Amino acid sequence: MTTMPLAAAGGLLRPSTAHAAPTVFQVAMKLGRAQGRSWADASDGLREALPNADLARILDTARWNGAGVGDWNDGGGGAPPAGTVPDRFQYGFAWDTNTMAPEGTWDRSTTRWYPQGVTTSFDGYGGPVPGLGRDVLVVSWYGKADYESRGARVTFADVTGDPGNPKYQHVLLVEPRQARAGSRPTYRPVEIHAGGMAWVGNFLYIANRPGRNTTVRRGGMSVFDITKMVRVTGGAAARNRFGYQNGKYYAYGYDYVLPLHHIYENTTGSDFLHSQLSLDRTQGSMASIVSSEYRTSSQGRAARWNLAASGYIADGASDDSWMLQTARVQGAVSVTSGAYYSANVSTPGGAGQLWVQTPRGATTAVHGKLSIGPEDLSYTTAHGGSLWGLGEHPRRRRVYRVGLGE
Repeated sequence: MTTMPLAAAGGLLRPSTAHAAPTVFQVAMKLGRAQGRSWADASDGLREALPNADLARILDTARWNGAGVGDWNDGGGGAPPAGTVPDRFQYGFAWDTNTMAPEGTWDRSTTRWYPQGVTTSFDGYGGPVPGLGRDVLVVSWYGKADYESRGARVTFADVTGDPGNPKYQHVLLVEPRQARAGSRPTYRPVEIHAGGMAWVGNFLYIANRPGRNTTVRRGGMSVFDITKMVRVTGGAAARNRFGYQNGKYYAYGYDYVLPLHHIYENTTGSDFLHSQLSLDRTQGSMASIVSSEYRTSSQGRAARWNLAASGYIADGASDDSWMLQTARVQGAVSVTSGAYYSANVSTPGGAGQLWVQTPRGATTAVHGKLSIGPEDLSYTTAHGGSLWGLGEHPRRRRVYRVGLGE
């Protein structure tokens, strides 16, 4: 897949008003561990050892099928309270009701994996995936409790034409390891709280907090190159095996792995919490990554880093920042001079809220309700301007799109 210059993508709107004296947050790129090859080079080593897997193959061999949203409830707790369907709802789907995940759980109800981030090919390329002509959505999940050690996974779903039962494929995130060129490559889980996500050309940026794996020491953004995906050879039945064993590669029963490419870590002294990520194409010719904070008892912050056409952050210093003016923000997108936020708050029926700031940093106003347990947001100019969102709670999980009109 050819890397697409970010500035060439469509969907640009008028620039926003500049903010005065924003706080500057600094991140630094890290290319690998002190010992061994860089993550990018180790990924190439894996591609020499294993069958390559492009996005077309990932989608064409998808093992799962989504279902209609139904009544927004998958049983085991009664029907959801009235009024919990998101306002201005356009399209959505539930997770598979027929095919278990490799570990023997249902995506719709598992307590071992929790969905968090959402992004689409509009973020990545300004529209359908080049060469495929498909609208693709990606969701990130983090392993919880006894599955924290299995790291995180992402899910690629084909949502071209708003299908009733979209096909999707899970891919496990891994940290590639290789001592030197020519030696046997391997990998380990990426133990992060895989939060918000943004598709940037061929890169997936995923916000994270450090897990037990010290690859990410200070929190930041982990970046994965979707052109580096590979297919493991151990088979789907080996759900408790991982890494290289007896001549085969395993991934806890998953068919594909996506290797880490590089990360951006907070520099020493920074207390910025990278909880959510989104891509902003509405500020002019230069796209930017927006990272925002989830804080339970204080106002969160958001910061913007401009992106080079290659998809890398252009400068480690943030180019803009503002206060969210509220706590418990789960997702944030910047749109022209304003911003939209999803918030996990106590409301009648337990539904989340969609908030709006115009301009960014101003007083927050309620713009409607979202699903129960709302998480990350992703903006697209399609359908008159709309937001993708998702719910994380077992048996209440839906991925959906809502309009922004009144």
